[in-house]
Amino acid sequence: MWFIAPGSALIGGLTLAWVYAHGWTNLYGDGQAHLAIARKLVDVPPGTTWWERYMQLGSPWLPLPHVLAAPLALSDTLWRTGLAGSLISCLAFVAAATVVFQLTAALTRSLPAALVAWLAFALNPSLLYIQTTPLTEPLFLATWLGSAWLMHDWTQHGRRDRLVLAALCTLGALLTRYEGWILLPAGTLWVLWSSPRRGWARLADVGLWTGIVGAGVGYWLWHNWAIYGRPLEFLEGTYSARGYFARHRDELSYLSFVVGQPLYAGLVLAVTVVICATPATTLLGLLGLAGQAVTAFRARWLDMPTLAVLGWLWLPPLFTGYSLYSGNIQIYPLFLNNRYGLVALPALAVGIGLGVACLQARFPKQPVWVAVGVGLVCVGQSLWWLRDGVYQLAVFQEAYRVQFTSLGRERRALAQFLRSQPAFRSLLVQPSGGCVALFAGELSSVIAQGGLSYAHILHEGRAEWHSLEKSIPSTVTWLVVGRGDELERKLQQQPAGYEDFTPVWVSEQGTFRVLCRNRPAP
Repeated sequence: MWFIAPGSALIGGLTLAWVYAHGWTNLYGDGQAHLAIARKLVDVPPGTTWWERYMQLGSPWLPLPHVLAAPLALSDTLWRTGLAGSLISCLAFVAAATVVFQLTAALTRSLPAALVAWLAFALNPSLLYIQTTPLTEPLFLATWLGSAWLMHDWTQHGRRDRLVLAALCTLGALLTRYEGWILLPAGTLWVLWSSPRRGWARLADVGLWTGIVGAGVGYWLWHNWAIYGRPLEFLEGTYSARGYFARHRDELSYLSFVVGQPLYAGLVLAVTVVICATPATTLLGLLGLAGQAVTAFRARWLDMPTLAVLGWLWLPPLFTGYSLYSGNIQIYPLFLNNRYGLVALPALAVGIGLGVACLQARFPKQPVWVAVGVGLVCVGQSLWWLRDGVYQLAVFQEAYRVQFTSLGRERRALAQFLRSQPAFRSLLVQPSGGCVALFAGELSSVIAQGGLSYAHILHEGRAEWHSLEKSIPSTVTWLVVGRGDELERKLQQQPAGYEDFTPVWVSEQGTFRVLCRNRPAP
């Protein structure tokens, strides 16, 4: 249907405009960090080499979202407001919603069933808010769903150009979120099983798929080795999920009850899925999948292409469950990482479409009314959840509450102080950078809201940072120090030049302090 893509764009665009008008697009700390990486790729001091720019991609976050947002992050307005990432997310939402319709239509051969699946997906309240943020979930959904659709099309027609496009979409998913990594071995088996060719030609299909998608894994292992000297830095390093949990073990100890406990991990993920997908969508989706299974059992015939697609759509949710079980991610329903439940939404939306198709086959005289009835349930429950806007959604509240914690207030106070100082504003017009030293990893929002520029910051992504414990460069005139952060640990070594700095501002609870050089460096 011609209106699916424009309708998706209208829904996503209006939601983005409304959320942006309320100032809620960039509340997530992870989203702010994604934008910081994108901005650091383009906001560099004069004379910076291309390799030094490339190193700003860092680890553990995968690179594709940052590379795509980098051109938009050149704009101060788009970067500081978060729109540089939100626009990417909104476009990805449009693509994902459109593909859900196309994929369901291909599986059911019923446009009404596909339309209901699209409504369940495109009107999902949690997804509607997440697609206004700079988070990576919408881009992952778009690339992952695109790969499912193209793989199904290749299975039906055997065209190698479709296989190449499917592999490229899978590569995009793999370079967006780690849930996509499970698709490499699964896709290899799918191609080996479903290729219409025989002998060496079949192996050529497998090699083509594995070569394109596997290049992403090989590249990321090389990236981590080249920068950090360890291929698995993204898994075991300081800034990995494991490293973060280790550094905050005391505060996050309540999350460890799922580690090594498959039942608890499954229950936590199931609750999170229900929170994100909504109870009605979860119930209808599971009933639809069950109806498809019953139909196949009665007919004593398995539709292998449909089964392959459904398996493809359930792999990332299963991988998320395993990551929770193994301690590589943390979820606490209603409070932490609720958005991880969105990974099951595509399978549930397609399941609703399959359920509608089963009901249409059961009631052939009223196929349209069956679709209308289920569609009204999907629309009605979305309107009910959005009756107060996004304010009641767990994915919104999780990020919104952080603004009112003591740390959130301290960060806002620091940003306000930096923004109010003419000396900091004057740095933006200076030809060379490195005049402010700070640990940027914990201060992404402060840098954006405080009016600073990465080109004028000496941060952990620059070579000079690693010698700060010995001496402070003469170009550094300000120090922004957080309690317990990496810069404070370096300053505890009493580097040469530290005696030239005097505190000029301390936050109310002492979380942050700003020091100014009180005499010219020699």
